[in-house]
Parts: sequence; C-alpha cells; structure tokens
Amino acid sequence: MASVKTNKYREKQAKAMAGTGTLPRLVKIQLGTGGTDVNGTPKQLTGTETALFNKVLEKMAVVSFPAPTTCRLTISVDADADGLLGRNINEAAIVDADGELAAIKTFTNKGMESGVVFDFDYDAEC
Repeated sequence: MASVKTNKYREKQAKAMAGTGTLPRLVKIQLGTGGTDVNGTPKQLTGTETALFNKVLEKMAVVSFPAPTTCRLTISVDADADGLLGRNINEAAIVDADGELAAIKTFTNKGMESGVVFDFDYDAEC
C-alpha cells in the first residue's frame, strides 16, 4: 500500500511552523475506485495529487488520538446505504477544512457486497 502526504499539505505545514500560515483541520475521508492499474496493482503516488483518481464517497470523519503523535480519522461505510455495491474500493484520501487533500493512499481492491459495513481508519502520523 502506498501512502503519501500531499505536497500542498506539506507546504501548509511548513508555513504554519514558520508562523506565516495556518494549518486547517483534517475533516473528511474520501474513498475511490481508481487507485489500481488494470492488473490490480496499487498506483504509485508522488504527492502532487490534488484529487482521488475516481472519488465515489466522501464523509465527515470522527477524529481520535490513539497515540500522542497520531491523529486518526474514522468513517463508517455501509456498502448498501452508501451506494457502493459491486465496487472495488482501492484508494483513500484525507481532506482538510479547505477542501484540499492532505494525504492519499492506494491499496488492493476491497470488494463491496450487500451487507458489508466497516469502519475505515486513516492515521495521520506526525
């Protein structure tokens, strides 16, 4: 699984550390179906991404701190209620309060079937 902090968010962090900018809260998780190639291999990421390859869901996240240096964002996903039946989820992103990607990751296909309900965690580690 590839996971990267976006260059845009790293820029925001640098400016916030220098006192010349602010760091917006992390508020949403997006899921998508475009994170693999035709062979099912997760796409390589560069940090220049500004959007998922094919976003299919965006939800407000619940934030927790499982460790002092980890901000965990969690969403609950219901394949039926969220319109994901028959789809393969293979990419995810954290979105900040400005609506910009803070981090993105790709992974192997996770098939969505009727009755599938799960919590999706995305850890932002500092």
